[in-house]
Amino acid sequence: MLFGKTRAAVAGMSIAVTAAATVMVGGGTAAASDTPGSYTDYSFPQGTSGLSSVTFRTTVTKDPGQSANVFWSHQFNFTKGGAYTGMQANGPGEKRTFLFSVWDATEAKPGTVGSYCVDFGGEGEGKSCRIKYDWKQGHTYRYRVAHEGNRWFGVTVTDETSGDSFKLGSIRAATGRISPDGMVDWTEYFEWNDDRASCNDQPYSQARFGLPQGDDGRVTAKVASTSASSSCRNMSRIDVTKDGSVQSNAIGNSLRGPITGLGGKAVDADGGAASGTSAILYRPTGGANQSWVLGKDGAVHLMKSRLCLDVKSGATGNGTRVQLYACNGGNNQQWRYENDGSLRNPASGRCLDVPGSSAKDGTPLQIRDCNGGSNQRWKVPATPTP
Repeated sequence: MLFGKTRAAVAGMSIAVTAAATVMVGGGTAAASDTPGSYTDYSFPQGTSGLSSVTFRTTVTKDPGQSANVFWSHQFNFTKGGAYTGMQANGPGEKRTFLFSVWDATEAKPGTVGSYCVDFGGEGEGKSCRIKYDWKQGHTYRYRVAHEGNRWFGVTVTDETSGDSFKLGSIRAATGRISPDGMVDWTEYFEWNDDRASCNDQPYSQARFGLPQGDDGRVTAKVASTSASSSCRNMSRIDVTKDGSVQSNAIGNSLRGPITGLGGKAVDADGGAASGTSAILYRPTGGANQSWVLGKDGAVHLMKSRLCLDVKSGATGNGTRVQLYACNGGNNQQWRYENDGSLRNPASGRCLDVPGSSAKDGTPLQIRDCNGGSNQRWKVPATPTP
């Protein structure tokens, strides 16, 4: 898992914007070394010197789902050295996390009960203090980074919607002041570290970032520029507002989650993630083998597998088995979600079907003439519009 994105990795990509503008980032191709995401850079008024505290705000306005691997972060510099603080969705079965990290730090101490501090590596080394916390869509989280004396900096997070507050911990930096230069808010799809990830299987997300405030509101930054990673670049957008910016990513894809149907059972990759694996009905588990994205390309993608929901051998007849197969853009991997809740394969004109209306675990799925029956009605992850 990546905890150390540096702004230098996207140097030279900034696009100047004006207040209340909309930036739609142009086309690009995926590159495994360039994690998909978006960036908002800030500048403080001329003459602003080192700060003793800085306050950031994040609101995830569209949650990509419990199975997502997405990081929303505030990066900043001390007058010597750098740091970041933010919140993550960590994938199936993993609790969500808030964290505060400082590069090249050697001393750290936890804050609120339940927080903990660790060493981190990857893109640089340092200390990180974290807490597992189930953050919520629509809640605004305020991060206050403050000097506590003798080069120690602590981060306190407050849920401005519920009023809850907790301290992530304190880390000793190289200096006792925060630089007004180099602040950036970013969204990072760190699932890209897995070579099975692709643009069309990443879940849609949207987050609103507030303008950073120095020294408890004495001075406020403004948006200086925005940019997006080259990977999946045509699926990212940054809207600049008077209060900050809104970053939308994986545009055109759905959120990530289960596809559920008869008896509340989920579409499941039977036994794992290999081409030819049967698609079956199974009780909901929240696992990766039940985590789907309806892609911009019209295919239904299984998480971290490069596999898509596929009509076997491209056949079109009633009763043809539905399976998982390497995503290839074929007509037998195209699915259209209809108003009646059916998933139709346009090439055959038939719908995803539970044979015999059996809700028994392990029932293999097929295509059959669309009939509007309960065995052909599905709930799928939503595909939001930015």
